Amino acid sequence: MDIARLDNLLLKLTDSERAYCAGTRYDWNDAFSSGHQQNIGEKHIHKIGDPTRALHQEGMPEGLSIVRNSRFNPVPEHVHNYVEISYVYRGHAPQVVNGARLTLAQNEVLLLDAACPHAVGELGEHDIMLSIVISRVMLRRSLEQSLSPSSAVSQFLINALNDETDHRGHVHFRTGNSRRVRRYMQEMLCELLEPTAASPQIVSRLFELLLVELMQSYETSLLQADMPTLPSAQVAAAVSYIERHACDCTLEDVARHLHLSPNYASALLKRQTGRTFMQLVQESRLARAATLLDAGATAETAAREAGYANMSFFYKKFAERYGCTPAVYRRRLSR
Repeated sequence: MDIARLDNLLLKLTDSERAYCAGTRYDWNDAFSSGHQQNIGEKHIHKIGDPTRALHQEGMPEGLSIVRNSRFNPVPEHVHNYVEISYVYRGHAPQVVNGARLTLAQNEVLLLDAACPHAVGELGEHDIMLSIVISRVMLRRSLEQSLSPSSAVSQFLINALNDETDHRGHVHFRTGNSRRVRRYMQEMLCELLEPTAASPQIVSRLFELLLVELMQSYETSLLQADMPTLPSAQVAAAVSYIERHACDCTLEDVARHLHLSPNYASALLKRQTGRTFMQLVQESRLARAATLLDAGATAETAAREAGYANMSFFYKKFAERYGCTPAVYRRRLSR
């Protein structure tokens, strides 16, 4: 299927959309007739969508389905029994999420945990929004194949799999300029509309790639924006961790300690301490070596205990920090 035909199929009005456009209103009492509600704070919010039906679709892998939202038919506030990804293929889509208004622009994505209250405003004729519905099993499998669990988005998805959380989170991805997001969505839609025996496997891989792109886009947007500051206690904990593990710690270790991605942790440490991760490590290693020299250790012992395998590199860094060789440093202290 070529993209022009895909566009035409998505834009074609259904019989129900023609009726909504003519003034007919969908009776949401039918959708709410099951009586399922969820208490969110002090509110009782209707739960809609039957996961036993929503998660089975021809051409899609088990646990994942894609539906196009009806135009001219606003959706009242509700929650689901599954994670949902809203994607604007064309135009825009007004939303109310957790009581706050937001508008998804073309090629943007909204990730909603199961118990996140949300409503969708009326879509116009040229507004095309799609919803990807994902089961926990499918989400876990896809997450295992995507980026590091230290990613901010990975943490959201891991939270979505955790029975002990309240599942009211959401993430707005401003991916309007991402060619990959659009390409992956288009390819998944082509498999949906013209399924083959291989479609479920193809869509599974495309969905994993979509998660990777969303994670990278989110991290990039955080690093490019004015980053929120970490609480001083958390920064202190990170520096303390580096000091305790300077001889063998990695940026990935610190990121896991902070529950952040490595790139984001590195940028935050630089922003708030004025030093890079490696500068903080070198400072801690050299301070450890100096303490050992002060206690009477030889230069070789101090270097080894501080995590230096290359003596020439150790001598160079030590001289840069203290303005003398380790031997001279020891003699000064012994006077």
